[in-house]
Amino acid sequence: MKQCDLPEIYSNQDAILMAGFCYQTYLFYDQQQLVLPVGFELRSSFKGMAGVTEKTQENFGYIAESKDSLVLAFRGTDSTPNLDSDLDLFQIPFPYVKNAGLCHRGITRIYQSLREEVLDQLSQLPQDKKFYITGHSLGGDLAIMAALDLAVNSNRKAIIAYTYAAGRPGDRDFAAAFKDQVKNSFRIYNVHDFIPTLPAAEYPPPFTETGLVYEHVDVAVPIAFQMNNLFLNHRINYYFQKLGEQDHNYFRQLQSSSPGFGPEAIDLSALAAAMANN
Repeated sequence: MKQCDLPEIYSNQDAILMAGFCYQTYLFYDQQQLVLPVGFELRSSFKGMAGVTEKTQENFGYIAESKDSLVLAFRGTDSTPNLDSDLDLFQIPFPYVKNAGLCHRGITRIYQSLREEVLDQLSQLPQDKKFYITGHSLGGDLAIMAALDLAVNSNRKAIIAYTYAAGRPGDRDFAAAFKDQVKNSFRIYNVHDFIPTLPAAEYPPPFTETGLVYEHVDVAVPIAFQMNNLFLNHRINYYFQKLGEQDHNYFRQLQSSSPGFGPEAIDLSALAAAMANN
């Protein structure tokens, strides 16, 4: 799918790199270890509370640093409490930016639970480095909330956000506040991925007394890979691979210099054909 009219600061190489950081958030959660690309070191990790009636503390991401960059990476849904939070789609005011509208209650509660730890960790790191915020799925929505929060409430103004398969995080006022404050944000999504269609754009009454309205944040960056399977269409592994197809040289160089950082390469067309025949 052709990408057009993107700001000059958008970089497909950065998009590939950040997708790799997102992939590592899941390994870090599942295995308590991760692989970073050459030149980056792990600075810290952070935990948050997921769930609705019964909350569970989980590792939700990490901060990595290189000579000229910081990366704040958020993990997506990978547990039953995460799903409970995903489904808690009632709305509350975004608590950290005045007049920033309403946002997804379950995801906001997770962000509230990890915010203090993230801000404390960032306060100990250089302010003058390029600052990337990234996340996949639920992690994409957490990254969006963090980007707006930090754009307003920190001295880190050179924020660049790359999200993957993020859902709609809030209402129109939230999306407008985000657009006003976060100047460099790229919402990458697979047009065949069901998850970015959630929550629905509108839940009219009587779902709630006044209904709910949700809207995506800018800037949309559509890509396309059809794996003939809803789960596979959503996996960060295949976002990473598809973006890599747009810059084969960089992709191969990254895989060669930092083995294990990204998922193992796979023939997307062959896998899609196999899934279609199942």
